[in-house]
Amino acid sequence: MASEPHLDFEWDPMDTANGIPYDVYKKLREEQPISKTSTGAWFIAKQTDLVAAAKEVEIFRASMREPGVVVPPEEMMISEIPEPRHGQVRRIVNSAVAAHRLGRVEDYTRRLTNQLLDDAIGRGRTELVQNVALPIPTSVIAVLLGAPEEHHRLWGNWSDEVLLGDYPRFNRGERGEGLAGAHPEFVGYVDEMIAKRRSDPHPPEDFTTRLLRTEVEGKRLSDVELRTLLVFLLISGNETTRHLISNLLYRLASQEGLLETLHEQPELIPTAVEESLRVDSVVINLVRTVCRDTVFRGHAMREGDRIFFGVASASRDEDFYDAPDEFRLDRPKPKAHAGFGAGPHVCPGASLARLEGRVLLEVAVERLSKITLEPGFEFEKVPVFWANGPLRLPVTLTPRD
Repeated sequence: MASEPHLDFEWDPMDTANGIPYDVYKKLREEQPISKTSTGAWFIAKQTDLVAAAKEVEIFRASMREPGVVVPPEEMMISEIPEPRHGQVRRIVNSAVAAHRLGRVEDYTRRLTNQLLDDAIGRGRTELVQNVALPIPTSVIAVLLGAPEEHHRLWGNWSDEVLLGDYPRFNRGERGEGLAGAHPEFVGYVDEMIAKRRSDPHPPEDFTTRLLRTEVEGKRLSDVELRTLLVFLLISGNETTRHLISNLLYRLASQEGLLETLHEQPELIPTAVEESLRVDSVVINLVRTVCRDTVFRGHAMREGDRIFFGVASASRDEDFYDAPDEFRLDRPKPKAHAGFGAGPHVCPGASLARLEGRVLLEVAVERLSKITLEPGFEFEKVPVFWANGPLRLPVTLTPRD
C-alpha cells in the first residue's frame, strides 16, 4: 500500500546557507530514505533510489520553477524540455562536449591553467576562486562555443546573477519577464553572437555555427531556442565546474599530504577528481517536479509535487562506500557516484568537467609544493542553494624548485 512518510522534524532541503546538513542526510538514509519534508517536498536520500528515480524522466521532470509558472517551449532550458524533444536537443549538446571531441580543448586548458598559475605564483598571496577556478571553465566553454575568451568574466558574472536571482524559480526578474526581460545584457550578448553568424557568408566553424545549421524534426532551431540553449551552456559550463576546481584546490590546501601523494603518484589524479565529486559533491540536490500521479518505491506522489534528488546524501551512502565521509584514493569503483546525476539525463558536460579537473590537478601538483590557506580561514559555501564550493580561497602559493 502506498504511503506518505512525513518526517518527525522540520527541515527544508533548500536551506543550505549554513552548510550541507550531512547529519540530517545520515538520519534520513537510516530511518526514512524517501520522505516528505515539512515544506511538502519529497526527498530521496539513498543512491539506489536516486538512480532509479533519475531513470523515470517521463515522471520526474527537471525544474526549479514554482508551481503554476509556465515557460514558453522556446525558452525552456534543456533540463526542462520534455521527451522526446529533450533527447533530440541533448544530442546536439553532446556533439559539442563528447569525450572524443575534447583533444583540442585539453591542450588549451593546460596552457590556460599554467598561465593562471604563473600569475598566481607571481603574486605570492592570491585568491584562487576568482583568479584560477572561475577563468578556467568560463574560458573553456567560450572556446567551445566560439565566444571571445577575453569576455569570460562577463558571463561568469551573468551566470551568477541568473542563478542567484528570481528567474530560475519564476521565469522573471525585477527588470522583466523571461530571460530577455530579467537579464537583457546576457541575452543581448548571445543574440549578437547568433546575428553575426547569420549575416556572415563564411562564419567561424564553431559550435554556435553548427547549432545554426542543425535541424530537429526537420526544422532548424529558432533564434530564441538558440539563445536559450547557448545561455544554458554558458551557465552550466561555468557554475558547476568552477566549484569542482575550487573544491579540488581546497582539498590540496587542507588535506595533509594529498598534494605530495598526487605529485609522486600522478596516476591517482583521475581518482582524486572522482573522490572530490563524491565527498565534496558540487551538486547538493537536483530538483524535479512530479509530472503525473505516481507511486514510487511504495510512496504515493501527486502531480505537481516537488522532489529533491539528494545527490550529496547519495554520494555518502553507507551501502555503497566504506567510511563514506572520508576522502580516499583507494575506492574500488571511483566513478560509481551520483555526482553528475544518473539515467538518460545524466550531466552532458561530465567528460568536459572531468577533463578540466584532471588538468588542474596535473598542473597544480607539478608546479606547486604547498598551498597555504590564509590564517584564520573558514570555509564559506557559495550562496546557490543547490551548489557546493568555497566562496573564496585566499592562499599563499609555494612553487616547486
